[in-house]
Amino acid sequence: MIRYIPIPVSLISVIISGALNAAPVNTPIFKGVDNFRDIAGTTSVYETRGGGLMRSGVFYRSSALTLTEADKAAFGSLGITNIYDLRTLKEIAKTPNTKIDGADYTHINVIMAVLGRDDESLPVAMPQSGEETKSLMLQANIAFAGDTGLHTQFAKLLNSMALTDGAAVFHCTEGKDRTGWISMVLMSIAGADDSAIMADYLASNDYSREHIEATIARLPPPLAEIYTPFLYADASYLQAGLDEVARLYGSVDNYIREGLGLSQETIYVLRGRMVQYSQLPGQAALRGNAAQGAALLNALQNSELSGRYTAYNYYLQSAIDSGSLGGVEARIGGQIHADTASYLLRSGARMDRALAPNLDSRQLQNGEGKLWITALNGYTGNEGSDKAASSNEHSTGTLLGYTQRVNARLSGYGALGYSWGSLGSAGAEADANTTMLGAGARYAFEDLSYGPFAAADINAGWVDYSSTRRLGGGLDTAAGDTHGQLFSGALRVGYVSQHEMFSVETSVGARLTHLHMDGFREHGSELALNVDGISENRSSGLANINITFNPYSSGSWTLTPAVSVGYEHSFSAPSAHSRAQLHGYDVDQRSAFNSRDTFNAGANIGVTRGAFSLNLGGQADVAGGNHSHGFSGNLSVAYTF
Repeated sequence: MIRYIPIPVSLISVIISGALNAAPVNTPIFKGVDNFRDIAGTTSVYETRGGGLMRSGVFYRSSALTLTEADKAAFGSLGITNIYDLRTLKEIAKTPNTKIDGADYTHINVIMAVLGRDDESLPVAMPQSGEETKSLMLQANIAFAGDTGLHTQFAKLLNSMALTDGAAVFHCTEGKDRTGWISMVLMSIAGADDSAIMADYLASNDYSREHIEATIARLPPPLAEIYTPFLYADASYLQAGLDEVARLYGSVDNYIREGLGLSQETIYVLRGRMVQYSQLPGQAALRGNAAQGAALLNALQNSELSGRYTAYNYYLQSAIDSGSLGGVEARIGGQIHADTASYLLRSGARMDRALAPNLDSRQLQNGEGKLWITALNGYTGNEGSDKAASSNEHSTGTLLGYTQRVNARLSGYGALGYSWGSLGSAGAEADANTTMLGAGARYAFEDLSYGPFAAADINAGWVDYSSTRRLGGGLDTAAGDTHGQLFSGALRVGYVSQHEMFSVETSVGARLTHLHMDGFREHGSELALNVDGISENRSSGLANINITFNPYSSGSWTLTPAVSVGYEHSFSAPSAHSRAQLHGYDVDQRSAFNSRDTFNAGANIGVTRGAFSLNLGGQADVAGGNHSHGFSGNLSVAYTF
């Protein structure tokens, strides 16, 4: 005769479905709850694929939360904001949770999906031996793997857990079966290895040993033998469920996606919450700006972007899976802002080249002046290095000015212009447009045409800046704009010597440039930066040789060719820097241009007819150290009166 007895639903869940899994770290031991633990590890956190470590204090697993008054304070210190109860209503009524203030309670009746009704027990044929009980447990784990009703409830729980803000605890009555299976799924998502998953599953025996032994001691020997396999976690139980997962889905990963129906986004959110990676793919080998960018990507694992449905979280978890940061490490830091600062700090040299043909007053008579307009165009390319990505700079502009020869010893000028600067580096583009004012004077100790002289120039510019950074990796585009001011002054002393066919002007001097750009906030991407204002000074020494050939007349036309060579040495740090913040983390970047020494050579030819003159010139630049090179050209038209 077969007898039917009521079996607790915590065991029925195993019989119908399968085994569960869990893992903790250093968590409080509660007097009223025997199987409460952190899924991150028991004594130390579990390691995961990709060099990660599970985070403690995120998800806890437990038996029924029957906390004592003494337990409440320790429980409250864990920051748990969500409690998920997987029991039936009958179980809850029989062993109610302790009321916990400040935590949201969610009831997900896992067994209801299988029974079709809420009942704490089913008529199950009582096993006649421990072996029969063990067989039922094996079948239960197989049901966990294959029952679609359970899959629906499991997925409901996991999707809800992905949306929690604080720590969460999930539990059934004993914290071993339904709770254990969810723990196995979570650890698999985290990337824990099979041995850790199994060890965590079996840890219930240690946490609940006193309770199990007391239960067995109350049973008569025949029943004790039959019930004992129900009470303990056995490796074969979990393995039966995992084998069924492999048979039905090929892998636990496929079971999570296909069986439970979790989206890749949800899987990544759960993993982002549970796992911290100390090193991102390739991070250890990076240098310079890319290293700074990777460090920021790493640090953001502890920001509000991580473990949530954000583009950053999806990007980072995808990068872990693919083993590559995909170039985002070089773009996230905003190198373009440093490159723009460097470009502007070197604008004095571009101004010199544009002004040079029109500042020579030797062709003017005392008291004469000339009104001129100059169009200029230039390019500079900076090769990449392990410190910074390559960059390029394009500039065009127009200057309108007036030069006056006051007398034999003194001349001066004033200029107004506008420069369009276009830059590109590390997947970003920027415009740095400058309205410029310039003025200067030259004093000869003997005559402007020969002998020693001193010259001074001062320039001021108002900068309108905008940038667009395409980050890649599904992180959209960060854009921003700001304004700035640019001031530059130069002093030179030199000597003009006359020769039979040409004159030679040699000069040495110094230039000081100051740049200030207001801070600004980018927009358009989760990784948009809060960029600090830039305030930098650049001081440099100058040396130039200009050779002007004697004018050559042909009819009503006069031709005046000239060549020049120059050298500029920066006394300041050669590269410009920018600094920005994102969610409280700093990132520093340096410009691609990183040379103290710049050499240039150029030629120009002046064509004069009556009061009108035309000047066409070109320059080539080479910077030592970081293989920068460039060229520029200018075309001027002047009228003398």
